[in-house]
Amino acid sequence: MAADTLQVADRLFVPLATDPFRWFASGRKRWELRRLGRQYTPKHLRIGRRVELRRGYAVGESLWGTIDKVSEASSIREFFDIVPFDHVIPTAASLGEAVATAEGILGVADVPVIGFLVAVDR
Repeated sequence: MAADTLQVADRLFVPLATDPFRWFASGRKRWELRRLGRQYTPKHLRIGRRVELRRGYAVGESLWGTIDKVSEASSIREFFDIVPFDHVIPTAASLGEAVATAEGILGVADVPVIGFLVAVDR
């Protein structure tokens, strides 16, 4: 199997809503935050793993990058003690607004989360 084919086969697929996708595309968003579990665990979020950031699930716009760093926390608020909130939610004017926005996107509050820094291919 060719190296390019292997990278695509092993890539982490990350569907995004339009706004987060645009934030990544513009370079304003650097970290993706997810609930800990399923494919979003330290086992799957390996530094150096290729990532496909796609706007939605359908075939369409996508960005490619590589995982550069991974951080876990017991809550969104704790995560923002580790990673600056504007690296995840660049439109937030405050920590409180970032927490509320992240809770709305994830659909939960006070659950373990994991985030990963994506170096988007330019």
